[in-house]
Amino acid sequence: MNRRKFLKISAAGAALIGGSAVYTMLKESDPLSPFHDATRKIFNDRFGDDLSAKVMAETKNAYAALRPGVPYIGGEANIFTEWLDYGAYYLALYQALSAHGHTEGDVGGLVFNTYEVMADYPGWFLKIVGHFKYGRSYQDKLRRAAAISQKRHYPGDFVLSFVEGDGENFDYGLDITECGICKLYSAHGADKFSRYMCLSDFVISKAFNRGLVRFETIAEGGKRCDFRYKKGRETFVFPLREGWPPRFIDSDTGAS
Repeated sequence: MNRRKFLKISAAGAALIGGSAVYTMLKESDPLSPFHDATRKIFNDRFGDDLSAKVMAETKNAYAALRPGVPYIGGEANIFTEWLDYGAYYLALYQALSAHGHTEGDVGGLVFNTYEVMADYPGWFLKIVGHFKYGRSYQDKLRRAAAISQKRHYPGDFVLSFVEGDGENFDYGLDITECGICKLYSAHGADKFSRYMCLSDFVISKAFNRGLVRFETIAEGGKRCDFRYKKGRETFVFPLREGWPPRFIDSDTGAS
């Protein structure tokens, strides 16, 4: 229940929560299983059982076709491999729904809804998971991974800098200057869809009280993605107003 079981619960957190519930959540061997489950629920609500089953199968088939061509960026040694895998899954979903005539904005809304489903847990539970997932050790991992990314070992990788907190306005930040998901989507002609994927960070930050503030992304034409985290503050991810829809849907559709 993270970006691996929607921001996967750590062993320490699992020990605190304990017992059969944790085993049930973690026993799945497929890291995409929570994404499948959430997608299936959203599809059922939107399309009904028969069409949902058809589009779900098409999504899985599209992902199976995409997966061998997803750039290698270091495997499990690179924490950003998970980000790229999940980006590939949603690219497959976009391809499947596009074949049925759905627009980027429509599919983007469905993706946003799947993250909301995966975040639908009691606050106390999310607090415990967030404590272990996003603590100091996680920041240390990001700091090391960011430094390695600057060496640009893999063309399809993310490139970013870790920004040390200023002790007042934010705890820490990330400046992403090359986005692996944007590169992947561009290679498949899905550039406009990439900006919708960025908005899942709104849900994640809200769920885990991470206080993300972000004003620009590469996907929207910015020079960087300027993540700034401060635990406990209100999440703000431009161009969202209050949740869905994002501002750019207006310019795409002519809506007011």
